[in-house]
Amino acid sequence: MSATPLLDWTPPNVRTSDPDTSHRAAARAPSLRSRDRHAALVAHAWHPEGLTDFELGDLIGRQQTSAGKRRGELRDLGLVLDSGARRASPSGSSAIVWVITESGKEAADER
Repeated sequence: MSATPLLDWTPPNVRTSDPDTSHRAAARAPSLRSRDRHAALVAHAWHPEGLTDFELGDLIGRQQTSAGKRRGELRDLGLVLDSGARRASPSGSSAIVWVITESGKEAADER
């Protein structure tokens, strides 16, 4: 299976009870999420030593929370994993260092 459909996968993010503004935003969001997901994958491919979500956010121009959502999707797809290492976050607390998997490297090469 090609990696492209995996990277284009978008989890549901709006409830039927959400207001119409949320539904309109969700309709625009898939392409942005897909682009950011690809940017997160490529960043991990370029940094085989691994990245924290804070470092990833800096590299792809997103806040740590947004970068972490995209990285979490990559984790769920088996494209990155917890290296077991930790590095200091900007606040000094411990942050997980995520590394690209072999599947992730293949998916990054296919794009």
